Amino acid sequence: MNARKIKIAASFAAATLALSGCNVGNAETPTPSPSIPTSTASQTPAEHSEDAEKYKPATADGPAENVAVPKMPGDAKEYSEEGAAAFAIYYFELLNYTIEANNPEIIEKATSKDCKVCEESIIKTAASAEKTGKWQVGGKHHPSVVDSYISGENLAVVTVEYTADASQFYLIPNEIDSEFAKLEATQAAMGLKFDRQWKVYRIIGVD
Repeated sequence: MNARKIKIAASFAAATLALSGCNVGNAETPTPSPSIPTSTASQTPAEHSEDAEKYKPATADGPAENVAVPKMPGDAKEYSEEGAAAFAIYYFELLNYTIEANNPEIIEKATSKDCKVCEESIIKTAASAEKTGKWQVGGKHHPSVVDSYISGENLAVVTVEYTADASQFYLIPNEIDSEFAKLEATQAAMGLKFDRQWKVYRIIGVD
C-alpha cells in the first residue's frame, strides 16, 4: 500500500467512520490469509449483565440506558494475525458501545494516543455528546475482516469492510437534530500495536 495519498473524512458524530484513500506507511500489500475470520459478528458478542432486563435502547424519546460493555474475546489477546483480526472486530464492538452509551472511557483504553483520528472523531466527540446530552439512535457498525497480517515487530494491519445503519441524532426528545443515511460497504485499514494487548494506533482508508 505504499505511496497512497491520504484523504481522511472521518465523522464519528455521523457514526460512519468514513475513511478513504489513506496510507499504511511502508507496509507491503498484504496477501490474504484464508485462516482469518470474516464473520460480521465477534466470536463473543457483548452480553448484557444480570440487569439485562433494565437495558433500554436509544429511541427518539431518550438515550440508551444500562448499555452492556463488550467483553474482549480470548483470541483478541493473542499476538498473531488471527488475534489482530479478532481485536479489530472487538474494537468495532467498542465503537458501537461508545456510540450508544456516549462513554469514551472503554475504547480509549484500547486506543493508542498516536491515533489522532480515534482521538478527534471517536473519543472527543463521545465526550462532547455526553456533556451536551446529545444522543444517537441507530448507526450500528457491522464489520468483517478482509485481511490481517503482521507488518513488523509488535505491529499488525487489519483491513476491515463495514457498513453502518442509518442514524438520527437528538438533543430534545422527538426532535431530530440531524440524521444520516445508511453507510454502504466501506473499507479501512487498522494499524495495531501489541504491548501486552493490542491497541489501535492508526485508522486509514483503502482505495
